Amino acid sequence: MKVLEIIDGYSFGGIAKLMYDLSNNINDIDMDFLSSINIYDKWNNLNADRRTLYGKFIYNHRLKKYLKNNKYDIVHINTSAFFFSFQVVLICKICKIKRIVVHSHNTPKINLIKRVLIKLLNPLYMRLTDVHLSCSNDASKSLYCSDKDVIILKNGIEINKFKFNSKIRNKIRKELNIENKIVYGHVGRFEKQKNHNFLIDLFYELQKDNDSVLLLVGSGSLEDEIKTKVKELKIEDKVLFLGFREDINNILNVMDIFIFPSLYEGLGISLIEAQTSGLPTIVSNNVPEEAHISNRFIKLSSFNVNDWVNTIKSIKISKRDNAYKDTLKAGYDIKKSAEILNSIYKDLIDGDIYE
Repeated sequence: MKVLEIIDGYSFGGIAKLMYDLSNNINDIDMDFLSSINIYDKWNNLNADRRTLYGKFIYNHRLKKYLKNNKYDIVHINTSAFFFSFQVVLICKICKIKRIVVHSHNTPKINLIKRVLIKLLNPLYMRLTDVHLSCSNDASKSLYCSDKDVIILKNGIEINKFKFNSKIRNKIRKELNIENKIVYGHVGRFEKQKNHNFLIDLFYELQKDNDSVLLLVGSGSLEDEIKTKVKELKIEDKVLFLGFREDINNILNVMDIFIFPSLYEGLGISLIEAQTSGLPTIVSNNVPEEAHISNRFIKLSSFNVNDWVNTIKSIKISKRDNAYKDTLKAGYDIKKSAEILNSIYKDLIDGDIYE
């Protein structure tokens, strides 16, 4: 069986990491990955930036050619963008792909006109596709206009990797020269959704009366803009831009408090990872309740900097060694998620779903 994972995005973020980790836990299915631009050297890409009209045209043309030249039993579309997904579905049908899985990973803000168009096209979209996956109920409603006939596939993680490790914590804190500091942290792409502007404003207030640093893990189109803001605020010696990292599990050990002020989220897999590592996790009200898997999770209803500052300063750091048990209890084990996805693929091929 051959499955093509189509990844929507312009950096190696949560969606890409989840599907990559799932593929590493499915051994008996041949899975290829395809992105629009090069976000991971091991994957194929169409070298087409869809953020421009011309890029969209090139992407569609090259995708059609790719699907005709490479035979797949299943195409799995990973996105939260309805119109992108709809175009890919139509191209799959033109290329005679028999089995199409769509997977909603996010809850983007959609204007009224687009929402009306999505509702009009949704019945056709649902008929043309075979399996509808989602990471949360909110993400289901965003892409499918409903959570009916949608399979919730939990964004599982490799739990053992994210268990708190004090030796790694001490080693990396020493390497970064932040041994005796309060360490705030964030993991996420530098895109509008992740709300880095607010995060920097928040840290600017936090660092005024304590010896602290902010670790930012990730890359993206707004990274230079955020670096400029940090310099303007004269806190560049306190904000560490760590870029794209494959050792996020180790970096989480270094942090004391995890901050996640997103404007919207499908789930936020880094929130599951942070809680597994035992970090107090402060999030915006835009994060789905499914991400709440421990008593370390605090949700704030507004973007008032003072409210966030007061909440963060009131946090008492507790022991982190057994935090992973909450993740196991909540069912966010990558092995379990991979087992479910594997069954879905096999049922499609065997006809249990497809027919």
